[in-house]
Amino acid sequence: MTRTVAVIQARTGSNRLPGKVLEPLHDDVSLLAYQCRHLRRIDGVDELVIATTTNPDDDAVVALADREGIRAFRGSEEDVLSRFLLVADRTDARTLVRITSDSPFRDPQVIARCVAGHVAETADYTRPSADHLPKGLRAEVVETAILRQLDAAPETTLRDREHVTVFIRDHLDRFRCHTVDFPEALRRPDFDVSVDTIEDLALVRALYNALTERGWPVDTAHLCRLYDETHVLKSIITNLAL
Repeated sequence: MTRTVAVIQARTGSNRLPGKVLEPLHDDVSLLAYQCRHLRRIDGVDELVIATTTNPDDDAVVALADREGIRAFRGSEEDVLSRFLLVADRTDARTLVRITSDSPFRDPQVIARCVAGHVAETADYTRPSADHLPKGLRAEVVETAILRQLDAAPETTLRDREHVTVFIRDHLDRFRCHTVDFPEALRRPDFDVSVDTIEDLALVRALYNALTERGWPVDTAHLCRLYDETHVLKSIITNLAL
């Protein structure tokens, strides 16, 4: 059976902003809950799951997954590669989509486009072309068999295990890699919607409010449109600094 599973890697531990995934984006909806709801249906993906840790602090992540009706799997806090392989084993996934939980605005259409390109090219690893999307809106697709190779390879380092796909990105010539192009209107590499600090959290909340006040969908195209309206973005940033 061929299955493609999207994996949100999420934990409450963070050096700069602990518990950020459980912070509200709007009302009582956390960053992680919003991401789960936004990505529940992705063309070409059979299931969305969460990969978290066995740390008791992450009981809250598992509870959130239960409330959202999404399966959660628990593994090593530092060896994220082993966490992904645990998911693959439990879900019979031949292909995995890696999604980090540091941005609530991951776009199902962007992910679907990457999955489609990955399948069409029978790739080992697929990602958006360099500088083709804002930071925090990109996606990676990788074959489980490739992750098993990395897990077994003696040259795989602790850094490789923590960041899952970094070995592939450092050795692109060893794998069948594919990059997906996106329209010019989405090529905003200087625009960052990932959340690492309290200021980043305030920014994504302000962006969400700005989009909903205009009646715009919360997707990559409209985030980039908002970014291009420089006076709007500057106003948001100025207000955050007050």
